[in-house]
Amino acid sequence: MDPRTEERVTRASRALLAGRTGIVVAHRLSTIRRADAVAVLSDGRLVQHGAREQLAAEPGRYADLLAADRSLPGTAGATATAPAGAARHGGAVADPGSPLLHRAARRAVPTPDPVPAPPLWRVVLRLALAHPRWGLTGGAMFTLATLGSATGVLTGWLWGLVVAGLEGGRTPWGPAVALTVVLMLFPVWIAVAFRTYPRWWSAATLRLRLGVLRGQTMQRRGPRSPAGEVVARALDSDRMILYVDRWVDVTNSVIVVVVAGLVAADVRAAAVIGGFLLVCAGVAAIGAPFAGRSGRIAADARARFGTALGSVLESVRTVKLAAATGALRAHLADVDGDRVRATVREYRVRTLLDGVPGVLLQGAVVLTWSLYLVGTWPLATALLVSTTLNGAGFLGQVCAAAVTEAPIARRWLRAVAPFAGPADLTRLPPGVDLVTGAAPAPAPVEREPLQRLSLEKVAAVHDDGTVGVEGVDLDIDAGSLVLVTGQVGSGKSSLLAGLAGLVGHEGVIRWNGRAVSDPQTFLRPGQVAYVGQVPRVLSGTFGDNIALGHDRPVQDAVGDARLDRDVAAAGGPDAVVGHRGIRLSGGQVQRVAMARALATGAELIVADDVSSALDVRTEIELWAALRRRGSTVVGASTKRAALARADRVVVLDRGRVADEGPWDELAARWSHLAG
Repeated sequence: MDPRTEERVTRASRALLAGRTGIVVAHRLSTIRRADAVAVLSDGRLVQHGAREQLAAEPGRYADLLAADRSLPGTAGATATAPAGAARHGGAVADPGSPLLHRAARRAVPTPDPVPAPPLWRVVLRLALAHPRWGLTGGAMFTLATLGSATGVLTGWLWGLVVAGLEGGRTPWGPAVALTVVLMLFPVWIAVAFRTYPRWWSAATLRLRLGVLRGQTMQRRGPRSPAGEVVARALDSDRMILYVDRWVDVTNSVIVVVVAGLVAADVRAAAVIGGFLLVCAGVAAIGAPFAGRSGRIAADARARFGTALGSVLESVRTVKLAAATGALRAHLADVDGDRVRATVREYRVRTLLDGVPGVLLQGAVVLTWSLYLVGTWPLATALLVSTTLNGAGFLGQVCAAAVTEAPIARRWLRAVAPFAGPADLTRLPPGVDLVTGAAPAPAPVEREPLQRLSLEKVAAVHDDGTVGVEGVDLDIDAGSLVLVTGQVGSGKSSLLAGLAGLVGHEGVIRWNGRAVSDPQTFLRPGQVAYVGQVPRVLSGTFGDNIALGHDRPVQDAVGDARLDRDVAAAGGPDAVVGHRGIRLSGGQVQRVAMARALATGAELIVADDVSSALDVRTEIELWAALRRRGSTVVGASTKRAALARADRVVVLDRGRVADEGPWDELAARWSHLAG
């Protein structure tokens, strides 16, 4: 926070703490000046404790921090409000009573073309043919098992030959032996199918989930979707695989119909079996809208629950400290109740539709034996057809499901298309092996060394049309440190996000004089490293978080980020930081993120308020190390220790540049912005 905002927050906090005891963790000395007592920590130990005035007067860590703070330009006379008559950029006068948040302008932004969902038939075909060693082999074995089971076409035909031979007074050794062999081979076929087909199922599921999650890591600015929703949609890929499996069984049904007609040498046998399957599909088509609607509602309910659960897990600390666990459990129970009710409703609809083929099957069997009784076909054919129909009851359900589940599968493809982006859900990236979990290392990035970065009338426009900052003209030479400052809501983060390609921009951004038309792909890792206000830490070691799986030297980056003492105290780069960095302080998290950015060797580092949780001395060391390193840094800060070491400071007010220059020239007019 800038000092003015901090002053207002502090006044509100003092009112809330009236009559209570408050313990505050503070890094700004302007906050500490309001404390009744101060406790100074160093290396996990309490090194000083007492009244603020007493500690300031005696040698020690607190007095050292005060001395470091007084050495900064703009310290003397720094107040929480702008001096009367303070000049703005362009001759305007700063308004001490201006609101913290300027009224955000909105601009009509072109709606990006929606990512089209691939045709359903294409996805089904590609997935069915993926991993043929498992998919085609398993499918073929299931087909043989269907034909040669106790209720299969081949066994029905052979039973018919045996019965016909016995009826004619003969001993049908040939058909009897063949029937025995077919029945004995059934366990072999089904065993091979159960060994190979699940592998295809697993690999195809991973393929789809990889496509969804890969779209989140590609160099493009996708929709701002909650992580919980993305995960829930990715896990719903089981529905797509199930739908592909339905069509594998439909193919088996067609084979059954053809084989029945051939072995019976009677097209009427194939017509009865095929007619039964078609009637099942036709009845299912009537119920498809109901199944599709119930499936859509259930999928959306699962996505909402995933979103809610992800939000809760991200803020679990805050929830506990606010004693809001009960209310949150009630909210999750309500959302989960919607999910359960929608899922139950979906399965009821599907169960009802799946029961229709069973009713139709009874009618088909009655029809078969009626045709035998009226002399339409012989006993052998009647046995073949009735046996096949009894085995085809499941195939009738499959044919019906292929119709009723089509809207659900199509809906899933439309839902994940924005997440996956241009990536083909069904195709693996080159070199990726889902079986062994192997993937190629990222290709070397071709870098264009930065000499000068220029901004011409740049505006940062968010996805909803909100203009965060506009009309920015700025030249940044290689190796320079340029910091943006201003009150809360002045547009600092929006400007940096636009520069890093995280939000859309208007105007021109030039890299060495060449206009960058698409920052989100040009300003990629290697060119630009972005450090956000709230960095993400992975559950792993210091080294894991800094190198991110790349073969990068991290020692120099750790030192320049002023993290070396912390890493050494923890046990070295292989020391574990805890689940998502739970063992780290806020300042350590910020320095881990800075070390991660420095380790990339990026031409430009965009750092959004990365020293807000640092004490004065550590902050001075950090910026001095960056200057020695020669890194080109564009950042945001409202702390004097940072601004004093910048080559240039840009002051933003209400989304526009109000002033710029070295801090020692700006401090007299804008010291109220720095604390």
